[in-house]
Amino acid sequence: MRALATFTMACLGSFAVAYSALAQTAPVPVPSPQIGPGLTLRAASPQAAPPIARSSIVYPRQELPLRFSHVEHLERDVACQRCHEKIESSASGLDNNLPRESSCSTCHIIERGIGSGKAASTREVQAQGEATPCKTCHLDVGPGGAIARTRMPVPNLKFSHKAHLARGSSCEACHGQFVTGGVGLATRDQLPTMQTCLGCHDGKQAPESCRTCHLSQVGGLLKTEFPGLGQLAPSGQLRGAAHDMGFVQSHKYAAQNDQGFCASCHQKEYCVDCHSGIQKPMEFHAGDYVNMHAIEARRNSPDCSSCHRLQTFCQGCHSRLGVANDGKGSDEFGPGALYHPPGWSEPGLVERGPNHHSFEAQRNIKQCASCHRESFCTRCHSNQANSLRVNPHPRDWVGSRRCEALVKRTPRMCLRCHVEAIEPSCDRR
Repeated sequence: MRALATFTMACLGSFAVAYSALAQTAPVPVPSPQIGPGLTLRAASPQAAPPIARSSIVYPRQELPLRFSHVEHLERDVACQRCHEKIESSASGLDNNLPRESSCSTCHIIERGIGSGKAASTREVQAQGEATPCKTCHLDVGPGGAIARTRMPVPNLKFSHKAHLARGSSCEACHGQFVTGGVGLATRDQLPTMQTCLGCHDGKQAPESCRTCHLSQVGGLLKTEFPGLGQLAPSGQLRGAAHDMGFVQSHKYAAQNDQGFCASCHQKEYCVDCHSGIQKPMEFHAGDYVNMHAIEARRNSPDCSSCHRLQTFCQGCHSRLGVANDGKGSDEFGPGALYHPPGWSEPGLVERGPNHHSFEAQRNIKQCASCHRESFCTRCHSNQANSLRVNPHPRDWVGSRRCEALVKRTPRMCLRCHVEAIEPSCDRR
């Protein structure tokens, strides 16, 4: 059975998923080499604010064996589009918008013969000026000029740079301030968070449905299973829907606020599997809950009937263990021997002790009804010929205001015992 602790609901309508994961560690700082005339790579500012963690499912981990400074380039008024040449026409999150060597070569003379498979003559290099070796930007240049390749998996999102730029969005609006933030090499830390997206995707400026950005399955449900990466689940920043171990007890509040909140990831059958009461989610109750549940059952907290069918689940277990007054219990204990205390039910007893069932019945008749049907009570408490005719009413009941009010409001209740007529003929005591 699917565990409620991994209950994976997400948004529909105004709901948006907020994620948490470990942030990727930037490459180890290395000495700042000269990469061209008057241009030197600087390390990122040590005063930069700590990055917000990104989800390793939405943004899979990267391998960036590179040395680069966005600060240096932006301070020289190098526009983002100059290096990310195809960004204005990119309409898919699958697009690779990293700068190519051809973009870098517009400013830097690339030394050929190391890693590129191409060689340039000494005369050609001298004619162009001082060449920039590959190791200036590429880390781990191995023997023979082998260059460690970058690995940047595509994000598990739908996104269009073209659509955002066409609406006037700036690069800084999604990726943050590079200069003031002292960003050297951009990593997952510069990718937008859900909170950033919600700044515009509020249902007014831009669509708020999570399907706008998050991947969907056939049928419309959000995709939450990503092989090799894990299961996508909300962190709880929105609607208090953190799918942690406590969510199994608290998820009702999120479901009550908006059923569509759950329906964006779960079909109705997912909820019914547990709420029908046929199966018991083992992680909901503690391991020794069978010995402890009597306390909460008497308090009706939590409401047992929200998960369990009282007349089948509870009564069935109590009957099998011999703790129900149905005559079907274990011979070892006798019917009802373990469930009710001594003095619970003694017909004809004039003085009732503190354990007598009448006090509990008057206090919470619903608790009795969780095990006993109405016919069980009428064996003693009715005016029928085959009944013990034990009067369940208090003294001077007949003709009292409570009696008259009950007859006037719900006469059918009286007819359960008084089958012939409703009249002041009950025994007094």
